[in-house]
Amino acid sequence: MNKFIFLIYFGILCSIFSFAQTSDSVFLDSTLTNSEISFTDSINALNEQNQLLSNSRNAYNTGLEFMNNDHLEEAIIQFTNAINIDSTFSAAYISRAKCHEGLNNTLAITDYTRVFTLDSTELSPLYNIARLQSLSDRNLGISTYNAILELNYQEEKAHYELGVLLYLEEKIDDAIFSFSTSSEIKQDARTYNDRGSCYRKLGKYDEAIKDYFNAIALNADLSFVYNNLASTYRKQGDNKQAMNYYSLAITKDKNYVLAYNNRGSLHIDLGNHSAAIIDINKAILLDIDYASAYNNRGVIKHQSKKYTAAIADFNKAIQLNKNYAKAYVNRGISRQMTRDEEGACNDWNKAKELGINIAKKYLGNDCE
Repeated sequence: MNKFIFLIYFGILCSIFSFAQTSDSVFLDSTLTNSEISFTDSINALNEQNQLLSNSRNAYNTGLEFMNNDHLEEAIIQFTNAINIDSTFSAAYISRAKCHEGLNNTLAITDYTRVFTLDSTELSPLYNIARLQSLSDRNLGISTYNAILELNYQEEKAHYELGVLLYLEEKIDDAIFSFSTSSEIKQDARTYNDRGSCYRKLGKYDEAIKDYFNAIALNADLSFVYNNLASTYRKQGDNKQAMNYYSLAITKDKNYVLAYNNRGSLHIDLGNHSAAIIDINKAILLDIDYASAYNNRGVIKHQSKKYTAAIADFNKAIQLNKNYAKAYVNRGISRQMTRDEEGACNDWNKAKELGINIAKKYLGNDCE
């Protein structure tokens, strides 16, 4: 009997304990306040958002690995995945834009534009847009650089880049103004050099020389400044100074093709054929696709009465540059010396089409 009572008592205890456990569980859930429920939901949402951001960053990092290994299409896919997860991920837009550059500049510009809309205080995307626009339409690039200056007129880089485009568009006075404004904000050797080239183009050689020396004072190691200075002295007829500064340009850069070619050209003018051929051959050795060097070597051979060899060099120059007007003039002269009158006249006609006035003289004397 005692055993029976004990079993009944034990059963009751177990049922009470079991009920208490179930009751506790229901009790806890049913007594959460609205603020506690909202807090729990916020934590869950935050955890979910953090997971999404982590996925976005992982895709971005994978994209960087592809990009660093020049697997641009795979990189673009990963950057796009990162952007699809986080539409405000500026770094992913920038990296995707860099991948698009050269493949599809329109898409690159779209991405840089998006970066700027995310943070309009950051102007670097606009510089990239202007740079890409200028490859196909300089006027678009000019407009974007002007837009940058409307946002911040103290952007010396924008003034400088604007000056470069204006120079290329033959708006020399406007280019000078832009370079001058840039140098007022921040002095830079390249700015003085480029303004000097503007003055040289206008025939204001003293102003050009002054700017080149200003550039050298700021940076004495820029070989192209010495080359430009030499060319200005050459235009003034000061061949001694021209020769000195071409040589100094080469001293600053032993592989400076343009300076070798220019010094060789000056040697030709001075009748120093042996020195000229050394410089011209050096230029060709450094750049086998440099059309101007072949033209100059052709001139040396023509002056040495090696007309067939000269024609071969002029042929090479024209092959490399179909619109190389001077090479057509020169080849025509050499062809005339080999009694190829028809070939000579064809070359001079082509030179005339390309805007070389002296070709009209040859045509008038020998082809009409």
